[in-house]
Amino acid sequence: MLLLLPAALAGGGPANVLVLHHASDPDSIQTAELYAQARQLPPGHLCAVASGLEPSVTTMDFDTFEAEIRGPMEACLADLPQPDEIDILVLVRGLPYRVELPSFYASLEATLQVGHATSGGSEVAGSAQALSGSTAYASVYNPEMLKTGDKYLDEYTVGRSYASIYTASTYLVREDEWPRGFTRAGAGTARGVDFSGELFLVSRLDGFDHADARALIERGLAADGGFPEAEVLCMYGADEARGARDDECAYAVDHLALAGLNGVFLDSFDGALSGHEVAAYFTGAAAMTAAIDGQTYVPGAIVDNLTSYGARSNNFFCDETGQVCPESESQTSVARFVRAGATGVHGATEEPLNNVFPHASTLLLYTAGYSLGESFLFSQPYLYWQNILLGDPLATPYAQRPTVALVSSAEGGPTVFEGQHPDGVASIKAYLEGVLVGEAQGERLEIVLDEVEGGVVEVLVVAIASNTNISRPGWPEEAPLVRPDVQGWGTLAVTVGPPESSDSADSGDTGGPAEPDPEDCAGCSSGPGGAWLLGLFGLLLVRRRR
Repeated sequence: MLLLLPAALAGGGPANVLVLHHASDPDSIQTAELYAQARQLPPGHLCAVASGLEPSVTTMDFDTFEAEIRGPMEACLADLPQPDEIDILVLVRGLPYRVELPSFYASLEATLQVGHATSGGSEVAGSAQALSGSTAYASVYNPEMLKTGDKYLDEYTVGRSYASIYTASTYLVREDEWPRGFTRAGAGTARGVDFSGELFLVSRLDGFDHADARALIERGLAADGGFPEAEVLCMYGADEARGARDDECAYAVDHLALAGLNGVFLDSFDGALSGHEVAAYFTGAAAMTAAIDGQTYVPGAIVDNLTSYGARSNNFFCDETGQVCPESESQTSVARFVRAGATGVHGATEEPLNNVFPHASTLLLYTAGYSLGESFLFSQPYLYWQNILLGDPLATPYAQRPTVALVSSAEGGPTVFEGQHPDGVASIKAYLEGVLVGEAQGERLEIVLDEVEGGVVEVLVVAIASNTNISRPGWPEEAPLVRPDVQGWGTLAVTVGPPESSDSADSGDTGGPAEPDPEDCAGCSSGPGGAWLLGLFGLLLVRRRR
């Protein structure tokens, strides 16, 4: 029986991602293809853009953005059978970093992110940034941002001057229901800006070179379901302005410690910090290069250094020898953290001011099973600004993905798929050559597939886990219902028509790659031992989050 439902999947999976890469840069193409294989993206989900730009271009004006980036991207979307399911854009190294506007700039990611959102009948993208005198400031509020306010400031203990800017964690720990997994369709209106169907989650695969970009893919895959026990670390900022988030960061990691996670706050800044194994590393400092390489970053580790120029374009390029990275540096390059082993890193392309960085609620969401991309997006107060997120947005260390399996297929009869998860399966979908061919509520899907020449087709099956309460002892709300809508998927070989041999159940993985053909997977050996794409299925057996 084929049951079609109007609801889209949430939480992020292969059907929800479009990858933008440089049209003529072989390295950019190869990185994009590797990501598509690793995350089992359907056909058509790689999009070539910037055909008229050199990969070395780092800044473009808005008209060039329209012609070289957004126009080709929208053509790619229009060619997809389910364009409305694309919620996430993944940009690949080789594309510019920022867009020049009538006043000031926005990062390329931020300009794409707001789509065709409108304010007062005019599109946000392409408009000038707000000015106070000669200083540009963020003014476009994020409709996905968590609740904030000054109601619980008396619970802060660090005492930094700008503490009232960062407060999302104080409200989140009191919520009995947390946000649903992100969908573009779910975006609404924020302070007069209409984002309906126009807000994308955007991240970038980048570093000092394409090896760094591909390492982010490796780490994102290795992170899934790993439930790291490493420190969720916040370190006191080097000065008052860059320490604006310190009070909230201390509050967040203290609450994680109450709940049995490894939350740690260091109450002084150490510019030569070393010896910590981290699943997260939040601080604020203009210069901290000596406090990066000394840490061990477990798969899934996320980083945010609250400073002005971490993701300035010059911070992503080495000298001609490839040995001096970066060749010129503005403050502390975010690419240093990628090279050191981080899985996700946030930064800013230009002077952002200190009120626009992700709140420490990022750490609470991430450790409750939300994806890397969602955890940052739901904690970022402003859009259309300088923000850049590096990493695989689908990386989800603190949740177990559902598994999917082929139960049966027979000539002339239905093909049956099932999803499994300890908390139950809310819904399941099947795609053939990128086309949605069936979906159902619950764990079981029956569809009838037409016979094809050769008798075997590959079907991408996606299951979404039921949401559940988690235990957070010591919090104002000790058992919140978290709702990340975690997806798991697998590409399953289905015999259609007369089988050549007896059918058997064919289990899929939980969102990692199908085993690659070595001849088609240049770059797969970039991980330790050259085996990172082959050892990820063991993550299925990790413990549940509780």
